[in-house]
Amino acid sequence: MVAFARMGFRGRLLMAMMSVVLMTGLALLLVFMIYLLQDEKQRAADSLDVAERVTVEIMDRRSEVLIASLQVLVDDFGFRSAIASGDEATIASVLENHSGRAGADVAMILEDNGSPIIALGLDMPLSGQPFPGLLAMARNQGMAAQVTSLQDNAYQMFMVPIRAAGLRAWLAAGFVLDQAFASTLSELTGTEVVFKLVEQGTASVLTTSSRDDDLTSVADQLADASPDASLLETERYFVRSVNLTDAPDNPVRALLLINRDQALASYWQRVTGLLLIVLLALALAALVVLFTARALGRPVLELARFAADIGEGRQPQTPLVPPTRELTTLHLSLDTMQKKIRDREERIRFNAIHDELTGLYNRKAVMDRVAPALAEPGSVWLIGIRLTRFKALNDTLGMRFGDQVLNLVANRLQATLPDHAEVIARTSGAEFSLLIQPRTTDTPDPLLASIRDQMEAQGIIDDTPIHLQVAVGALVIPDHAGTMDEVRRRFNLVMDQAERNDDHIATYQPGGDELHLRELTLSQDLQHALAEGGLDIYYQPKVRLADGHFVQVEALARWQHPTLGFISPDEFILLAERTGQIGKLTRFILNRIAVDQRQWRLQGLDHGVAINLSALDLTDTSLAAEVEQAFPSLEGVTFEITESAVMSDPRAAMLTLEKLRALGANLSVDDFGTGYSSLSQLRQMPVQELKIDKSFVMKLNEEPQDQLIVQSTIDMAHGLGLSVVAEGIENQESWNLLRDWGCEKGQGYFMARPMPSGQLADWASTFQHKARALTTATSGDR
Repeated sequence: MVAFARMGFRGRLLMAMMSVVLMTGLALLLVFMIYLLQDEKQRAADSLDVAERVTVEIMDRRSEVLIASLQVLVDDFGFRSAIASGDEATIASVLENHSGRAGADVAMILEDNGSPIIALGLDMPLSGQPFPGLLAMARNQGMAAQVTSLQDNAYQMFMVPIRAAGLRAWLAAGFVLDQAFASTLSELTGTEVVFKLVEQGTASVLTTSSRDDDLTSVADQLADASPDASLLETERYFVRSVNLTDAPDNPVRALLLINRDQALASYWQRVTGLLLIVLLALALAALVVLFTARALGRPVLELARFAADIGEGRQPQTPLVPPTRELTTLHLSLDTMQKKIRDREERIRFNAIHDELTGLYNRKAVMDRVAPALAEPGSVWLIGIRLTRFKALNDTLGMRFGDQVLNLVANRLQATLPDHAEVIARTSGAEFSLLIQPRTTDTPDPLLASIRDQMEAQGIIDDTPIHLQVAVGALVIPDHAGTMDEVRRRFNLVMDQAERNDDHIATYQPGGDELHLRELTLSQDLQHALAEGGLDIYYQPKVRLADGHFVQVEALARWQHPTLGFISPDEFILLAERTGQIGKLTRFILNRIAVDQRQWRLQGLDHGVAINLSALDLTDTSLAAEVEQAFPSLEGVTFEITESAVMSDPRAAMLTLEKLRALGANLSVDDFGTGYSSLSQLRQMPVQELKIDKSFVMKLNEEPQDQLIVQSTIDMAHGLGLSVVAEGIENQESWNLLRDWGCEKGQGYFMARPMPSGQLADWASTFQHKARALTTATSGDR
């Protein structure tokens, strides 16, 4: 395979064509060999057909002659007189004399019923009926002939009747089928002859035409050969099995054999001649192929070198036009391909650094220019222009109109920018970038304001007046960024800052991306903290205001970062929502609470737990299944949600709340009174509890307006059939007011700060005494 890979075109062409010729020649040789072999086998079968007919004819003629001789014998008066005398000695003498003249090897006289009277030529006496089948045939036909075996010899047996006045007997005479007869038959048929005896599925050789041991082994191999088969084959012979009489159950058969080597001698002669013809044809074909390969190879190799030069990007010299039509077509195609490749490469190089829509440079061109500026002395301004409302405009007026807006901005930038603007590019869908080499006294802010004003000037597209709003930011390179990574990150930060600023202008301030880096660090570390249990769950107790009984805790996640210290829940929960880790955080909190809940019960604590859910939790269709898996029973479990979380996706949120409620959980509206609370939305939510935000409770004892709001909220909640929880209770006066207004539960620093799970039992024991004193004192106040 390696040698073929290194072979040249002409060598491959020569090998391919020679392979075709060789395969064709071998295929023809194989077909002819198969045909000739079948022809020789058919010749052998035909020879055996002739031999079979000759054998049958010889047996028939012999039968006619022998029957005629026996008929003369039984018609002889003296013979019949001797038989009629009944004297065995006379009968034996006459039978021996007459059968000897007929040439019979076995002779016997049988009574009319088939019992033997006397037998000659046998080594042992006979009893019973020796030839019942032959006798039955003779009775039917008047006489009978059959080839059978007798004392390990094959005999051609005949039976003729002996009839005279007062005499009814049968003469049976047998003529042995010995080696002499087999040899005679072999000479007449041109085959080897074997007489075999087949009885009960086994065969034994009676005699053969020669003393070749192979003939005996062949007879053994073909013990069960059917006489109906036209051609039998062994390793050395083609064979035909022949029935010597018409009787289907005749046990003696003749095998006619033709030597395979002699039969196939002419076959191998013809095959050898055919092989010589094929070899001669291959030699002539090799010469023709070699000449053709040399004639075709030279121009093809020149065209191949021409194509290789094109592929390598070189400017190849055009080869001479080949004389054949096909190669001329190939030459023209390669020449045309070279021109098209050159044009396409020019387009690719242009498109690689240009925007398809506006024709300006693209992001790659900007970055290619920024890279060397990082190491050059002086500074370069990277200025970004972002269309802040482009998506809404594109969605409202269509993409075609949006493309026209982008072209308008591109034209304005090219027309109004100073001459020292090196690169003007469209770097994303609605963002443009500029590279400007400033003068020594220039500062970015005046230029940014000028660009903003020019971009926001009214324009008209398709008779439609348009007012654009843009954010413009600047990054000074290399002062503000020393690497490409810093350029990308800080450029995005300054553009985001420009969008947030009132004047929509921003220049990067050193340290401005530290918050971004902090978020990246916290995002990565939060993932590890969730996987390794690095977050803690604190619990702030809730008590029943009527009697001070400890009834519930609110679960609050806490994160003590190993290097950054305490991380506010508002910060890392918001970060989890933005980075897609809120689902993992919620599962972590659920599983930790379930573990702590089992521990509380072992300590004898029987209180409920409140768990906060975010807006993304409410849109998670798997939340209910995870809750059911974490808690074997949701009795005493309350989920706190905000109205704003429900409003982010009302349909999905309502579906999740209904699933949680169906599982047996309680639902509470958290931070009620802040944001955009809606009574109609509250009425439709499947909640049982309302939680007043701590901003109304912390100074409840000092602020009459807060007192009016809280009392009205409690009355409204009760009117809707909801219980009320107040958070942020800081003093006993607030406790008393809330209790008197009918608020069911409260939480705050007055009762307890959030604490680890292990401290709840001690706090509950201590607070029990405080609650007793508190309720006693407040009862006295009333």
